[in-house]
Amino acid sequence: MLAEVPDLSAARGDWRAGTRLWARRCLDLYRAHPWALAATAMRRQVMGPHQLGWLDAAHAALEPTGLPAAQRHQVFVLVVGLVRSLAQQTADFDADEDREWNRLTGEVLERHAARFPALTRAIADGAFEPTGVDPLDFGLDRILDGVEALMAGRE
Repeated sequence: MLAEVPDLSAARGDWRAGTRLWARRCLDLYRAHPWALAATAMRRQVMGPHQLGWLDAAHAALEPTGLPAAQRHQVFVLVVGLVRSLAQQTADFDADEDREWNRLTGEVLERHAARFPALTRAIADGAFEPTGVDPLDFGLDRILDGVEALMAGRE
């Protein structure tokens, strides 16, 4: 069962802050309860009251954008997709398997660098190095900046 619906009152009226708070709480829930990823998979199923409450809270956070309901829902789908992807990465991560994957992939790229020039350059330029940037914050900034551009286009 999903946790109680998040209280977004701290972000009242600020759709960006409300969406961020919703996303953070959702990611925390999935990380604490990885089984919830499968239990709430995006397939047609009857949603329970907690799951409906989370969806309602997301829509409430997006209402101040003034976007049509269909676009607000599309924004929700983008945000929850980001959250679920990050939660799945956390749930699937195994340090030993990661080291082995890096070693094996590195060997393949060394032998076949000419076949993958853009990837080889990206790796050499540090594309896979830790950045210290929170991936949720990074993704939300891109999504929410896009929402603001969409809102500005409606004026």
